[in-house]
Amino acid sequence: MEAFDQLADKYQGEHSHNPFQYAVTEKLLSQLPAGASVLDLGCGTGVPTAKTLTEAGHRVVGVDISEGMLRLAREQVPAAEFVHANVAELPDDFGTFEAVTAFFSLLMLSKADIERTLDKVTHWLTPGGHLAIGMVNFDADSLPIEFLGVPVTVSGYLEPDLAAVLESHGLKIISIETVTFTPANEPEESQIFALAQLPA
Repeated sequence: MEAFDQLADKYQGEHSHNPFQYAVTEKLLSQLPAGASVLDLGCGTGVPTAKTLTEAGHRVVGVDISEGMLRLAREQVPAAEFVHANVAELPDDFGTFEAVTAFFSLLMLSKADIERTLDKVTHWLTPGGHLAIGMVNFDADSLPIEFLGVPVTVSGYLEPDLAAVLESHGLKIISIETVTFTPANEPEESQIFALAQLPA
């Protein structure tokens, strides 16, 4: 996405130090077997998620639509594999993973595409695998907004609705919480972080 090609450095500066994202990633790490394969949907610049996971000894495949984001990701996390693709267009047989992460990437899709992507996530996950997800806490479907000065469209859920959507795709909620995060130079955001598991 051209918008995020423009925003790669600025996005990393303001959104790569979210303590709540680190916290749910640490929860995920505590659930993973050694040397697990993890798919990072909308990996952005690779920081913090892909970097944290590879440093813990896991194999990470990051996917992003922005070449600008991926350029930084490849520089900063050389141990991971990065793929230029639209998350919503990945095939059902993209791979098999012990975990999938999706921090603020699915919100760039319509709700219909989020549902279709979650269908694919449950095919990619091994039995007992985990999904860690971050979303903005609001109810919208393809709402036009300005993000870091660039026009984008976003979708979101309130916490009970996000939990219901995850459960409707056969995922069991391990933890879910709504938090307030304030980026370095932007207004505070209400965000939701969830860790869910595909039953074995």
